Amino acid sequence: MVREVIFFLGIAIFLGAIWMIKDENISKKIKIIITVVIISSGIFAYIYETKKLDTADKNLQLLAEFRQGKSLACGDINVTNEKFNYEFGTSCFMPKREFKELSGLVIKISDCESAK
Repeated sequence: MVREVIFFLGIAIFLGAIWMIKDENISKKIKIIITVVIISSGIFAYIYETKKLDTADKNLQLLAEFRQGKSLACGDINVTNEKFNYEFGTSCFMPKREFKELSGLVIKISDCESAK
């Protein structure tokens, strides 16, 4: 929260400084274009970051449930820590070696939901 406030204050100070420049140096049209671009970029960045944080929170919740031994519903497959390992580098579930019938199966955590 504090990071967002500081970010928006910095943007406001920058835009204020742009608007304080005399119109002979930078025209009002250019000032308006700069303002619109910066505000649009800020809104886009905020929305994007919020969605990424929501996805990361969901994945952490699913991983916590997986570690607790709960089952996750990933399409038509139930993923449990008895049959699968979680690979952090790829954010995927991979079957353990002793389960040959699941060999080669890779399940992304983003494709999973909590099994109720």
